[in-house]
Amino acid sequence: MRLSTEALARASAAHAWRTVGIWTVVLIVAVVVAATLLADGLTTEFAYSNNPDSKRGDALLEERLRGPRRVNEVVIVQSDELVVDDPAFEEKVHDLFGAITGLGAGVIQSGVNYYMIPVPALVADDRHTTIIPLVMAGSFDDAMDNVEQLTDRVAAADERDGFRVLIAGEASISLEANKISERDLIRGEGIGIPVALVILMFVFGALVAALIPLLVAIFAIVIAIGLAALVGQVFQLSFMVTNMITMIGLAVGIDYTLLVVSRFREERRRGLPKFDAIGRAGATA
Repeated sequence: MRLSTEALARASAAHAWRTVGIWTVVLIVAVVVAATLLADGLTTEFAYSNNPDSKRGDALLEERLRGPRRVNEVVIVQSDELVVDDPAFEEKVHDLFGAITGLGAGVIQSGVNYYMIPVPALVADDRHTTIIPLVMAGSFDDAMDNVEQLTDRVAAADERDGFRVLIAGEASISLEANKISERDLIRGEGIGIPVALVILMFVFGALVAALIPLLVAIFAIVIAIGLAALVGQVFQLSFMVTNMITMIGLAVGIDYTLLVVSRFREERRRGLPKFDAIGRAGATA
């Protein structure tokens, strides 16, 4: 039989359970690949695809003056009641600084606080706030791998003993963006899939027929994310790729499966046997 969409549809229908088994194996492999490789294949770092003057200038600065650009983070310690001159404030900063630098040189390359070097710029005018500038070790990717340890230490110190402890910096902001993206992805799926199911049930008037487009879309999304994880091992992809795959996968997966199922049901209403209707749907949808 010549290779065509009709031939593929007929062959799949003739070996239905074998086809389902093959897709199930592919789905499981995609889940494993995504779970193990996806995080390494995504990045929040911005990079030019060309070589503008700013990029060439930065390369010259790195080569001839400052060396590789480091990732900076700033930890902010605030108190509504105490000022930096109070012993309790100093103790809080020392304890926090010790916890942070205790992560080791592989995570924090260097840092300073007001009680080490009493520079006025490290303290707010009202003296209720001080900052702890930090330099992360290694490259941006190294900082991204390690910054969660830093944010965990900050979170553990926050809202304790009357102090607020906050963090801002390139790596921590990127980490938060990743988490927001993941939350949005889950929220979008949680809203989009049930709404789509309700609409499809109205369109088809049958639960099984309504579930098929959703199942195909979910399979497509998971497999596409697995493929993205593989591509990301060679070319790093934006962390937004999972959101893009989910949005496009739901839309296209549901739309085109809807066309196939609708064509199949039309041919069945015209009196074609099941396998012939599957072949016609595969040929024309």
